[in-house]
This record gives sequence, C-alpha cells and structure tokens, in this order.
Amino acid sequence: MVFGKIRKDLRVKLYLIMVIPLLVMGALILWTTQTSSENASLLTIQHNNQRLTENTAKLLGQDADGIKRLNSLAAEDNDQYKSLRDELVKTSLQSGALYIYMYNHNSDGWFYTVDGAPWDDEDYSHYGDEMKFDPEVERQLLNGKTVTTGIVHDPTWGPMLSSFTPIKDAGGEVIGYLGIDISAKAVHEITAGTLAGSYRKVLPIFAAVLILSLFMIVLLMRGILKQVGDIKSCLEQMTGGNLKVVSRRITKDQLGDISEFINHLVSQWTKMLQAIQQGSQSLQQSSTYLARTTDANHRQIGELSRAIEEIATGSMKQAEETDYSVRDSEQLGGIMDEVGSYVNQFSDTSERLSGVQTQVTREHELLLVKGRENAEKVTALQAISQALTEKSRLASSISDQIHNILKLTQILSLNASIEAARAGEAGKGFAVVAGEMGLLARQSEQSIQEIDTILESFVRETYEMASHFNDNLAAVQEQEEQIVDCLRTFGQVSEISAEIQQLARRLESRTTDMHALRQNVEHRLSSIAAASEETSAMTEEVSASAVDQSQAAEELSKVSVQLQELAGELKAYADRFQIQNA
Repeated sequence: MVFGKIRKDLRVKLYLIMVIPLLVMGALILWTTQTSSENASLLTIQHNNQRLTENTAKLLGQDADGIKRLNSLAAEDNDQYKSLRDELVKTSLQSGALYIYMYNHNSDGWFYTVDGAPWDDEDYSHYGDEMKFDPEVERQLLNGKTVTTGIVHDPTWGPMLSSFTPIKDAGGEVIGYLGIDISAKAVHEITAGTLAGSYRKVLPIFAAVLILSLFMIVLLMRGILKQVGDIKSCLEQMTGGNLKVVSRRITKDQLGDISEFINHLVSQWTKMLQAIQQGSQSLQQSSTYLARTTDANHRQIGELSRAIEEIATGSMKQAEETDYSVRDSEQLGGIMDEVGSYVNQFSDTSERLSGVQTQVTREHELLLVKGRENAEKVTALQAISQALTEKSRLASSISDQIHNILKLTQILSLNASIEAARAGEAGKGFAVVAGEMGLLARQSEQSIQEIDTILESFVRETYEMASHFNDNLAAVQEQEEQIVDCLRTFGQVSEISAEIQQLARRLESRTTDMHALRQNVEHRLSSIAAASEETSAMTEEVSASAVDQSQAAEELSKVSVQLQELAGELKAYADRFQIQNA
C-alpha cells in the first residue's frame, strides 16, 4: 500500500532520485576510505618487515666466517650454530616477529640451516630439513632480490606475511638466506586505527554535505512541485470543461514554459469554441431557410412535371406515326437501291463479259498462231530425227568396219608374237610391241562394243521420239480445229452481250428517275420526323430535369434536417465548456 503511494507520488520520486545517489556516493566514499586504509597499512607493514629482514641479513653477513663454517660442518652440535640461533631468538624478541630462520639452497633444493625458535620449542626445524618455496619467490631469491609476500593464512599462526632476502659477505657473495614471518593482525590493528581517524574527519564532512544537499533539494523541489501542482490543477479543470482557468508561471524552466503553453492553448480553444457557437447558430438559421425554400421548389416542380408529361405524350404519338412513314419510305428506297444495284451489276457484268470475250478471242488467235508454229517446229524436228536415224545407221556400219579391222589387228598381233618367239632374244622387243598391239586391240574392241550399245540405244530413242512427234503433230492439228470453233462461238457471245448492254442502259435510266422521286419524299418525311423527335427529346429532357430537381429538393430537405441536427449537436458540445466571453 505504502509502495503504491510512493510509486504514484511525484514528490517522493523526486526526493528518492536526489537522495539515493547521495547515499550511494557516501557508501562508495566509506568503502574507498576503508580499502585505502587497509592497503596503506599493508604496505607499511610490508615495508617495515622488508627493512627488518634486510638489516638483520646485513648484521648476519658481518659473521660470514661463522655461517660458512656452519655450512661446512652441516651439524647443530657446535658453537657456531648455537651463536646464530641465539642471535635469531634475540632479534625475534626485539622485533616481535613470529618466526625468524635461516636456510640455504643446493642442487637438491631448499633446506633449513638455523631455526630461530626458542630453545624449549621441541617442534623447531632441524638443520637440513626440507623447505619449499613458491616458484616466483624462488626465482627472485636466486636472482639476489628481497621478496615480501602478501597476507597468507597459516593453520598454526593464522594470517601472516613473510620477507625473504639473501645473506651476503663483504665481497657480495651469497652465503645463505634469511626469512622473517610476522603476524598480519598488526595490519588490522593499524587499519582500525587509521579508519577511526579517517571516519572522524570524513563523516562530519559527508553529513554537512548531505544536509546542505537535502536543503537545496527541498528548495528546488518545492518550486518544481508547486509548478507541477498548478499545471495539474489547470489540466483537471480543462478536462472538466472549465476554460476560464489561468496557469501561473512559478519557475523559469521548461515547466514554466509548459504553463505558458497551457494558457495559450486555453486562449486558442476559447476562440475556436466561440467560432463554433456562432457558426452553429448561423447554420441553424440557414438550414431552416433552406428547408422552406426546398418545399416551395418541390411544389412548383410537381406542377411543371405534369404539364411536361402531357406535351410529351402528344409529341410521342406524332413521332411514332412519322417514324412509321419514314420506315416505309426507307424500305421502298432499299428495294429501289437493290434493283439499281442489280442493274448496275448486270451492266457491269455485260461489260466485263464483252471485255472477257475480246480478251479470250485475242488469246485464242494467239494460241492458233502458236499452234501452227509448233506444228511447223514438230515437222522440222521429225526431219531432224530422221536424219539422226540415218546417221546412226551409218555409224553402226562404220562400227562394223572398225570391228573387222580390230579382228585383223588381233590376228596380226598373234602372228607377230609367234614370229618373235621364233626369233628368240632378238625378237623380245618385237614381242613386247606385239603384246601391246594385242592389248590395244582388245581395249579398242571393248570400246567399240560400248559404242555399239550406245548407238543402238540412241536409235531406239530416236524412233520413240519420232513417234512422239507424230502424236504431237496430230494433237496440234486437233487443237487448231477446236480453237477455230471457239472463235466462232465467241462471235455469237459478243452479239448477245451488245444486246444486254442496251437493255441495262434503259433500266439504269428508269432507276435514276425513281431515286429522285424517293429522295424528295424521304427529305420531307425526315424533316417532319426530326421536328417530332426534337420536340419529344426536349420534353424528355425537361421532364428528366424536373425529376432531378425534385430529387435534389428532397435531398436538400434531408440535408437541411441533418444540418439542423448537426448545428444542435455542435452547440451542445460548445455549451459544455465554460469560456470567457470577449
């Protein structure tokens, strides 16, 4: 419940926004002070322990011969061990250290040499006991550096820190190492003392700053909250319809600007509402006048519509009768046009027939002339074919003679071969010539046979061609007789075409006269029909206009009613606000 109020209250939110950062800042300051004190105390203790370790190592280095002798004896039952242990116990008591010890390093690792524990401590570390180091500490020690650790927690001694340093002789040679452990409780004691002093200084300053900041916050918040409250009050009254409210400017920041904007907004709304009230009154008066005017126009339009309907009825009857006459005339004209087109087509057909007859006659005459020329050519080809037949026969007889000559040549070649064989070596060349002559005779015989075959085929084809020429000559003569008959028939067609042309010219003359009469009748009927249609169209337009005006008057009447209702609603909305009249 309380949290809900805090969440809704702007005052509490603003205070929390200012106070919480201050508290957080104070906590950070206290934490920083504590951490700094602890670090400073730790550094102080580490520095002091390191100086103690280094000074003790210098003192022990003055007895370098005793330490070297102890390292060479490697035993506790000697005066040198006892002297060094007494020295370490004395130093421990004087410094308040927890534990002081000496140790050394060889190839096997780290080992104790002298334990600074009291003589009555039975748990002390003997000479040669193993000792372990952190690798980083070991590395720095072997490099001859002094090492101081941080706080560690030992099961026996609790929180503690250690310092380790090499022991050197006068020549700077490392002869051993020294370690001193001190309790870290001193760190906490020093930190507590330091913190107490720091808090005594910091807390009063922080309290003063906090009180001063709260005082300034209260002063600042009062002005802001007062301005916000005034703005909230004005907006609540505006929401309730009160536009007489005036917002005061309390602050000179953005909230004050918002207050000025609210006053300007109220002024603008007041002017707008006054304009709406005046406009609604004017709108009511105009809608009332519009409704009266609309009713009067509606009555006049009704009377005009009845008169127009009577005129339109008479015009429609006259237009219908005129349309019937025009359609009859148009049908008559269509028939006459159709007859005229037939006459024209008949005349054109006669002329085309005459032209075609003339052209066909001319073409047949040309065909007759070409047919006679073809007959003459066929006759000439027959003569050539006969001459070729005779020459083929002559070539065949010559081929027979060549064939006889080849046979004689073969016989001659055979005789020459026989004689060459008888002659022996002397006739070898002649035998070769005789062989070639025989071969030539055989090849020539083959060629002659092929020529004979070709000549025989040529003779057969020549006979066939002569037969075809005879057939063509008979066909040409028959075609010539048919062309002569066609020419006589076309002469008769020409006479009939001339008579048809004379009849077509007389029909065309009569059709032209009938067209002239029909055009006169159609012109008069068209004038009457146009006048009737124009009158009818005018009455329809006037009637349609009257209907449109009637509908517009009804719509205006509805609009006037809606305007009256709208004006009433606007006035009711405007009356809800309380405005300052100018």
